[in-house]
Amino acid sequence: MAETGALAVPAAALYPPTIVPPERPLRLRSALAMYVRNPLRVLSRPVYEDPIVVFEPSPKRTIVWVTRPDFVEQVLLGDNFQKTAVEKRVLGSSLGDGILTSNGAHWRWQRRAMAPLFRHQEILTYVTEMTGAADALVARWRAAGTGVRAVDEDMTDATFDVIARTMLMGGVPAEAELLKREGAAFLTKSSWELAWALLHLPTWLPHPGTWPMRRASRRMRGAVGDIVSRRRAEGAEGRDLLGRLLAARNPETGVAMDDEHVVSNLLTLLEAGHETTARALTWTLYLLARAPEWQDRVRAEVMAVAGSGPIEAAHVSRLLITERVIKESMRLYPPAPVLVRMPLTDTKFGDVTVRAGAQIVVPIYAIHRHRKLWSDPDRFDPDRFLPDAEKAMPRTQYMPFGAGPRICLGMSFALVEAVVLLATFVRAARFDWDGRHFPEPVSRVTLRPKGGMPLMVAPL
Repeated sequence: MAETGALAVPAAALYPPTIVPPERPLRLRSALAMYVRNPLRVLSRPVYEDPIVVFEPSPKRTIVWVTRPDFVEQVLLGDNFQKTAVEKRVLGSSLGDGILTSNGAHWRWQRRAMAPLFRHQEILTYVTEMTGAADALVARWRAAGTGVRAVDEDMTDATFDVIARTMLMGGVPAEAELLKREGAAFLTKSSWELAWALLHLPTWLPHPGTWPMRRASRRMRGAVGDIVSRRRAEGAEGRDLLGRLLAARNPETGVAMDDEHVVSNLLTLLEAGHETTARALTWTLYLLARAPEWQDRVRAEVMAVAGSGPIEAAHVSRLLITERVIKESMRLYPPAPVLVRMPLTDTKFGDVTVRAGAQIVVPIYAIHRHRKLWSDPDRFDPDRFLPDAEKAMPRTQYMPFGAGPRICLGMSFALVEAVVLLATFVRAARFDWDGRHFPEPVSRVTLRPKGGMPLMVAPL
């Protein structure tokens, strides 16, 4: 049903779990305790209702939440803002000085060198590998029979399998289990490092997550280093993404990446690539289990477009309902829920002046549920993304992959992958909710369901 206002809300409207915000910004000590538990819990009600919220917990510290689309464009598209040291501090030990954590000219050449790897037509050549990974998980479901499964873990396995097949020459490397395990361990403790960074505490001062994060980073970089070394020894050629990454050159100088940067960028693609898509699919299957009428619509569409055969590249653009469901899922549960920037000079947002060096937070989670931007924003309604409605949205009203020059490089890859996997899964099985589990969305760099995602999976 297309959204036309309050009277159009169906009787069975779904309002899935969200965060109940505090009425006003929390005091620093309370905010710190809440932040470690779940950073989204410090977003106060005005962040969901006002265009900009300024909070000064101390004379030298200013936090500004920016939610109005034109203000967000100013932050993400303007030249006066850059990534803060926070992201580098949190992710630098694992992702090094790669495309996600670098700035300036060093970031630009890596971006330009890697961009051709993610052209839409290139991505479509990987659909067969994506389908193979999805079919492998479906086979395990059929072998196990109907029962409750940890769908969040299944989605992690499937998306990592996609990454292995498309980036690492067709098989899951010996290091796969280590990378999945250590990546999860790293992200689980990340809110501690974020809190320490936001408080400007020195890097030598440990917190409860310090040693687990350092150990996970060391193991992940070692494992990826081994993968790169093996490929160098075997010959760097290959149509997979690793082969293309090794062949990538600085467009201006012709210089290839050294091994340190190859490791950093491959680890970024491995971790960010599978983690974000796994979270998007996990939340999407939860929503479809709670809204079985939409699950039926997706299943009917897949059968009409692809029948019982494998999902192919030509099918992707025709799976329009499937794509709308994924987009609405990423609106309610954006895989990367927050972006942070810093103004280089004093900056005006309308009548508000923000001084240089302030922390500008673009809370994607709150923007996607903002009372001034969306009608009935906490309701699940994929028809928000019917073509005419989507075209009318400002480009920074909906941005599950960010926006501006630093928009996620793998955006098209992730969306194609999500459509292929979701279509395969919903055609092959029915997903049902137990009526008891209401997962809180928890920010751990990506958006995770507290308590995991147990769903009844019944192969068809």
